[in-house]
Amino acid sequence: MKQARIYMKRWLGANERSKQVSTDSWYLGFSDQLLSLIDQSPLYSKKFEEEKVNAAVSLTLYLQDAIAQSGGWKEFSDAYHRLYKSYLPFYKLTDSYVPDEINVEDISFVLWTLLSRYAVFEEDEVIIQNPHDPDLVNLSQKVYDAMDTSFEEAPICSEPSTPIWVMGLDLLEMDMVPLPEIKPGMPLKKDVESCLAYSKGEPLLYFATYDELRKFFVEELKWANKDENLLPELRDERNFVIYANAKGMLVGPNTSYCFCDPNNPTYDAAKAATQGYNLFTYPGACPFDVLKYGMAKGLFPDLQLPFPGGKEVLHEYWDFIARYFLCEYYEGE
Repeated sequence: MKQARIYMKRWLGANERSKQVSTDSWYLGFSDQLLSLIDQSPLYSKKFEEEKVNAAVSLTLYLQDAIAQSGGWKEFSDAYHRLYKSYLPFYKLTDSYVPDEINVEDISFVLWTLLSRYAVFEEDEVIIQNPHDPDLVNLSQKVYDAMDTSFEEAPICSEPSTPIWVMGLDLLEMDMVPLPEIKPGMPLKKDVESCLAYSKGEPLLYFATYDELRKFFVEELKWANKDENLLPELRDERNFVIYANAKGMLVGPNTSYCFCDPNNPTYDAAKAATQGYNLFTYPGACPFDVLKYGMAKGLFPDLQLPFPGGKEVLHEYWDFIARYFLCEYYEGE
């Protein structure tokens, strides 16, 4: 008899339950069946056993939720639809997509979440999976076929899965705050007034080096010429953008090369194309209002995710991507 690779304790843990219910044995068996498909996929050829098991369990959670129309997948799908008027990102949904049944696109998205990784800590590597990778699409179809074959016999689970197994729902419940744009007659902070006077009313200012930025602070903003007053923590950074707005003045280091603006001498189209996506995926890489302003004004024409078709994916789904990867930095300072 073939040795099982997934045990009940693992399945119950994924459901955040300690007590077994009558449907668990069936779904545990199905998740073990999916492992053979996952083993054969190039996507998982170099992955550890735990990653393969996690994929099988997560895909089975999706099937369980689709059958029961409850649990984490249902919660995610409903929350995404409330926000974006679609059921999931990255995939063009046709009339053949049925929200209360299983769908290849759903499976592809679950795999995308498993193969992508956001940074929990600053030093963590961020991984952004191509949602249209041929190997991902191929595995999604094989998993769908397996689910479709077993769909009629799959039991309805009475206990909903954990509501956050797909992603943190709070990230989809955050409101996008309107940009703090300046209106005529609005009282402004002194630094903002000085920035706008210097730039002749343009809200964005650009500086290639810290020395240039420091000079601007002292000569234009009239800050005291003392190291401790001049953002010394930015001494080793370059490519600064200042956003003067109704709330105040934001400074973003290592970002100005992304802004395609006639007033920006630091713009670097090639670097923007290869590195600019970091603004959307590394928490704290850019003040969010600066990022949002750049998108609203069309200043990022060369930014793209690091895979074929990455420009289209980034520009169409940038808000979701920012929510997913920036986490609490979305709409944060």
